[in-house]
Amino acid sequence: MKLIKIAIPVIILLALLLYSLGGVSDQSEEPIPQGHVFDKAGIISKTDIRRFEWMLDLIQKESDLDIKFLFVKTIGDATVEEVAVKKMDTYGIGRKGEKQRGVLFLYVMDKNKLKIEVGYGLEAYMPDAFVGYLIRNQADAFFKASNPSMGLRLLIRILQHRIREAVLEQGYDPSILKKGVELPYLSGGAGAAEKVGINKQGQPFKRDRYDKEGKALFVAKNTVEGTFSNYISWLYNRKFDPNVGLFTKRSLPILKRFPMTRAYFDYILLQYASKEYKIIKREELAILYFTEDPLVTPMFFNKINGKWRINIRAELRNSRNHVGGVYTWSFNPDSNDKFARTFKDLLVNIRGYYRFKDGANQQLPVKVDVQNK
Repeated sequence: MKLIKIAIPVIILLALLLYSLGGVSDQSEEPIPQGHVFDKAGIISKTDIRRFEWMLDLIQKESDLDIKFLFVKTIGDATVEEVAVKKMDTYGIGRKGEKQRGVLFLYVMDKNKLKIEVGYGLEAYMPDAFVGYLIRNQADAFFKASNPSMGLRLLIRILQHRIREAVLEQGYDPSILKKGVELPYLSGGAGAAEKVGINKQGQPFKRDRYDKEGKALFVAKNTVEGTFSNYISWLYNRKFDPNVGLFTKRSLPILKRFPMTRAYFDYILLQYASKEYKIIKREELAILYFTEDPLVTPMFFNKINGKWRINIRAELRNSRNHVGGVYTWSFNPDSNDKFARTFKDLLVNIRGYYRFKDGANQQLPVKVDVQNK
């Protein structure tokens, strides 16, 4: 049984997709095109377009979610809102599904504006305030950094996670994000448009710094539970400074290279906060996996000088993320590192995916498991 593997760590997920549309002539009628990515502005490489076509096709097969990217140089005197509504119809976005589950990403170069138009079947899960928040706090930073591909990849990952939660009928609790910050997650609507990449001065990504007293609040503890609790507190505090005492030394370069945004930091918090989990410790190693949420990948810990630290490198080696299958992640029993050898007996092979026997193993109700075709 062969799996299509995509290496995406939980906290860094350096990962997956997107883009598209063209000039003034785009206002004329045209046949419904095939594919997902239409870059008439020339801002995405051909290699990325091929990768995104593949990934977006898997997403559609998994979640019946039809995403298209249309990038244009200009739309003349028309507004992005007018063009987006027209293109949703012209390009038949979401029509293949049963409930208008379509999303259009429209970027107009001469207006520096990104519009995300959401189909009727997704409005309850992607309200306009939420989508606008993602544009401002995720996509904008990457347009400023002249790397829209990466920003849209990670933005799509956030949206896809929300759809997966809805498919599994998991409750979405945006109140988690309101601890110490006000976020407009519950407004209704069908999309949002925002200026992106305007002011390219300064650092577009989160590069926060704690003083000595601040770092003392987020340190590794002599129990895995204590370290995990401090990690959740670190996420709640909304400052991305890996140089606290929570992570192994080899994890730090990985975290420092990651282009963290406010929205992605919130995404990580939503995955971990208020979730039931189980911890297994064996000598100097420990693993934490979740028992209610099948979407969240496990965490790995090393005991160093009596303190348990989070090992991001181990997560990279031992977790495989998937799109288009009944599970979003699987354990890699062939990594041949200490964690794989130590905890291999806890795993069970479910349709080619290695999962924890007593972990959360509810399957996504996909029509075809493309990972196992």
